[in-house]
Amino acid sequence: MTALLTAEGVALAYRGTRVLDGVDLALAPAETLALLGPNGAGKTTLMRLAAGRLRPDAGRIRVEGRDPHADRAARAAIGWVPQEIALYARLTVAENLGVFASLAGVPRRGRREAVAAALALAEVEAVAGSLVGQLSGGYRRRVNIAASLMNRPRLVLLDEPTQGVDLAARAAIHAVLQRLSAEGTAILIATHDFAEAERLADRVAFMARGRILREGALPDLLAGLRAGPPERELVLAGPPDPAAEAVLRRAGFLPH
Repeated sequence: MTALLTAEGVALAYRGTRVLDGVDLALAPAETLALLGPNGAGKTTLMRLAAGRLRPDAGRIRVEGRDPHADRAARAAIGWVPQEIALYARLTVAENLGVFASLAGVPRRGRREAVAAALALAEVEAVAGSLVGQLSGGYRRRVNIAASLMNRPRLVLLDEPTQGVDLAARAAIHAVLQRLSAEGTAILIATHDFAEAERLADRVAFMARGRILREGALPDLLAGLRAGPPERELVLAGPPDPAAEAVLRRAGFLPH
């Protein structure tokens, strides 16, 4: 199947520090890919590049064959859900979605229908008339997702969408994402949670130091790690001389 999102050799540095270093990625329609890795691995930066918020220093990002940073049509295919709640606390849920529909370019005559569809998909119709500032954290997260759906995007990017919510809210958010996937939406999600990735994702990509180290179905990757030789780390007091480095490499140690 033709990829909806592709990243080819993507690199980006910030204030002289390499944040991404040669990332390759592909995501098909209706597929969910989870990015796993520690803070600082590059997950959020990669998602911001995919959303068109940043331009890579090298390589390229394409959404349906177009550059999301330069092409408005490419950005129109994307729903971006940041980790921070990007809602207006003093407006109701429905009013918030109306604002985001306008920002997404939904014609005035179609906004009521777009708001109703997003409320239904996120299952937040019951709080449509409530002020966002009075909602629980779980409901705010779900409305945050609904706000990204006003233009019915074909690709949704979510950065830690269940952070700080209880188990019931987490299950509700997972149900929203599973409905999106069933409708054919491609989903890229950054998470620290293996259980979340196992439940939602068709594939996972482990990131560290700006690179994708392993990629595939999570059960297969975990099985491979359990079957492989144990990993060991050697900390040296100083840099090795060439002869010592050659010995270490033959023993299987690689520099970091």
